[in-house]
Amino acid sequence: MELHLHLVFNGDCEKAFSVYKQIFNGEIVFLFRKGEDRTLSVGEEEKNKISHIVLNTEHFSIQGEDADKGVPVTTGSNKLVLVFEDRAKLQSVFTVLSEGGTIVSPLEKTFFSEAIGEVIDRFGVRWLLMMTDKDYEG
Repeated sequence: MELHLHLVFNGDCEKAFSVYKQIFNGEIVFLFRKGEDRTLSVGEEEKNKISHIVLNTEHFSIQGEDADKGVPVTTGSNKLVLVFEDRAKLQSVFTVLSEGGTIVSPLEKTFFSEAIGEVIDRFGVRWLLMMTDKDYEG
């Protein structure tokens, strides 16, 4: 069994994946636009939106799409959790994800982790970033 993460965006999927590609040092291995799907009838304003995209990184894969016109996009209270072993990399990713977004909680030391923080990025995706708690003695 495999778990595949699929994110839905309100028209800015390609821009989000461009940012994610950069900060996660990933590769976009598949990109299919709504206008390329001959089974759909889409308007001019929809044809360049993303029907399906796949970003592979060293540690995970993310898939995504733009919602169909008129379909509301909400992220609710779900979070994507990233666990790091390198504090500098954690800080770098947290900084980029928070640009234009909202810091829910800044990176702080806790009883179970050297650093943990939460951000909602400018695309509305909620991320919890933390240092590994493996062998941590706070």
